[in-house]
Amino acid sequence: MGDTVTIIDIPVLLERIESLQSFVLTTHVHPDGDALGSEAALYHFLRREGKNVRVINADAVPANLAFLESNGLFETWNPAAHERELMQADAIICLDFNQPDRVRGMEPVMRASTAFRIVIDHHLHPKPFADIYLSRTEASSTAEIVYDILTAAEFPVDRATATALYVGIMTDTGSFRFERTTPRLHRIVAELMETGLDPMAIHRMVFDDYAIGRTMLLGRILAGIEQHCDGRASILVVTGEMLSETGTTVEDVENIVNYGLAIRDVELTALLMETAEGWKISFRSRGNVAVNDIAAEFGGGGHRLASGARVDGEELSVLKQRLIQRFCRALAR
Repeated sequence: MGDTVTIIDIPVLLERIESLQSFVLTTHVHPDGDALGSEAALYHFLRREGKNVRVINADAVPANLAFLESNGLFETWNPAAHERELMQADAIICLDFNQPDRVRGMEPVMRASTAFRIVIDHHLHPKPFADIYLSRTEASSTAEIVYDILTAAEFPVDRATATALYVGIMTDTGSFRFERTTPRLHRIVAELMETGLDPMAIHRMVFDDYAIGRTMLLGRILAGIEQHCDGRASILVVTGEMLSETGTTVEDVENIVNYGLAIRDVELTALLMETAEGWKISFRSRGNVAVNDIAAEFGGGGHRLASGARVDGEELSVLKQRLIQRFCRALAR
């Protein structure tokens, strides 16, 4: 691993894959639909190519995405069981992240491994920890990039693979409403649907199959929502106490930040979730302000309209005031 990021295209990636035999696929902590869908689709492709493949992630699969699991596809990181696997693999493919600390406890082993490291991702500002990067920031999702890989390889996409890709694209486009939802993307989705996948069933499993505790948590969060900057910004807060009292986990907070933009005149929102170390912040924008610039000031990053950051060891009241001031400055321009 050097100090530069080497960007490659799909033909170069396929040539490299052909030359290697054993692969470990991994993704970021708290894996979402794009992360897991991309892993599952690439796994099916590599297996058809006769490769040895393991999918090993820092965190377990959330309940609403468990239907993507098949025959123990996703393994949760256990150093005793998996360290040797990472050290001896020919290649480690990092999907849907481009900064090494996003795999948490796996990072030291991944760095120490002699495996060839490949990043397939659509986020901005990759850090130099891998050997090659298939990085397409214009893509709606990592799943869209994986679709292009499979298409270039003339892989016959079956229903299981199409479902995985559909989940990745659907979740990362906010059910096809975010800015990178292009005509081309809809044509891709049409091709995936022709395999016989069921969009209504998939959407229900991902978004409409929660335990009652999640609805109770949502009520608590929305009851405490705040508007600032003359009503043009909102802030939502999730404390550890709220999770405990509703019997929920951090997985149940997924997508709740979008409620902060579902208020008339609100252009910016942030959801603050308490963690053992401090606060995880999710930022969203309607489009006039680039929240990745704001996230960078809090030690994070991401996309123009959707970004995140982590702030450790800061009081909630102080953090909220910093956010409010920053939002108001951004909206005053």
